[in-house]
Amino acid sequence: MALPQGNAASPLQAALAAFYAQRSFRPVWSGSITGEARAASVRAALASADAQGLDPKTYTAALARWQSTGPQGGRDTAAFDVALTSSLFRYATDLQTGRVKPKDVDHFVSLPAPEFDPAKALTEAIAQDDIDGFLASLPPVHPGYKYLADALARYRVIAAKGGWPKVPGGIALDGKDSRINILAVRLAFEDPLLAANGNWSAADVHDALLRFEKRNGLPEDGKLSPDVLKVLNVPAAFRVQQIRANMERWRWMPRYLEQRYVEVDVPDQSVSYIDDGTARLYSKVVIGKPTTPTPILRTTVQAVIANPPWDIPSDIFARKFLPKLRHKANYLLARNVVLAGRPADDPHGTKINWRHVKASDLRYQVQQSPGADNALGTILFDMPNDFDVYLHDTPEKKLFALDVREKSNGCVRVEEISDLASLVLDDDESGSADALKPAIQSGQTTRLALSSPLAVYMLYWTAVAGADGTVHFRPDRYERDRRLIAKL
Repeated sequence: MALPQGNAASPLQAALAAFYAQRSFRPVWSGSITGEARAASVRAALASADAQGLDPKTYTAALARWQSTGPQGGRDTAAFDVALTSSLFRYATDLQTGRVKPKDVDHFVSLPAPEFDPAKALTEAIAQDDIDGFLASLPPVHPGYKYLADALARYRVIAAKGGWPKVPGGIALDGKDSRINILAVRLAFEDPLLAANGNWSAADVHDALLRFEKRNGLPEDGKLSPDVLKVLNVPAAFRVQQIRANMERWRWMPRYLEQRYVEVDVPDQSVSYIDDGTARLYSKVVIGKPTTPTPILRTTVQAVIANPPWDIPSDIFARKFLPKLRHKANYLLARNVVLAGRPADDPHGTKINWRHVKASDLRYQVQQSPGADNALGTILFDMPNDFDVYLHDTPEKKLFALDVREKSNGCVRVEEISDLASLVLDDDESGSADALKPAIQSGQTTRLALSSPLAVYMLYWTAVAGADGTVHFRPDRYERDRRLIAKL
């Protein structure tokens, strides 16, 4: 049996070679009733790849010549066998590890690379005579993925029928404007409660609008504002693409998540403490600005630090501190900032002529000491990662009252940081939760180490489906959907 050749074996070619070598190059999909039944199951799965948010043509194009007739024996049978196995390996790998590599879409991604050996997995399935079980096991097992797959089918039907009506501005919601029926029809597409009520009142429409605002992360005031109109009039076809993009993000995730972990949902501007599938804490957060986005990553909390000092990155110092120092030499003193390595009689650099200091020639490690105005607040989660972003407190509590909280340089500022830290420490075997409050009150930097590192995920969900069939959409704050959709 001849296998595809190339100048250098691709992972797919290597998997094919390993698979057929293990079988002594015997065909898999023909020559017997069992083989032909296997082939039929695989071809049906490939043709239905759109149910997984994938393009069936990616996997069926190589099999087009056998669409109406099966392999004719000899070389044709061998070619069919290799083509079907190759398509299956590609499909299986895409479902297990993602169709698109995260780094091909965004530089701000650091997730553990999923491991999957299609040759080994298929060999085991054949040995157990369970191709259908193998195919069923390929998609992510997370409920969030399954709910999105179910939603994808529904939204595709809506889009195929022309989508929902466009809602005009200026509709009065008091029931005296006949155009409220347009709004009601639009809302009913995504609101089963309103859809089931064939004789809606103005109050019913108002309540449905409140539910729509909640599902889309909008201020829940029941008003038909320009922002609400904009979201109402996002085409159903684009919602289909958003759902597909978020299904792909699920495929980037580890096959199984830890029992306990912290999840930052960046588009939702929130953090949750998850324990056995249940959120025990939910808090608002401040996230990165579009120019300094919060990344997608997995890391672990090693310790909770009370009263952390802030090692100010050189780019932030050059951008935010240096211009002020050139006009006010004691600016660092006023901000409780010290320069490592400076003489003891000038820790704040008051004797430096900052007008002659270039941003490209900063020679000091700059650190803000713990205190009421420290940018990190009183609590920091020590969670090493490639992007130097952390979960921490902030003295700027007023930011949590904003609807759009894209204000940081990438780190995540947590409104309920004390409660989150207490949960993390309380559930850890170190038993150091009781030490947190005294450590903060001491004013000294204290490291409360965890006995078992706790996983932290910073994720980018712009479409989240629930078990009840509703889908919550969030803004594509960093235009990551646009780039991923283009790649898909």
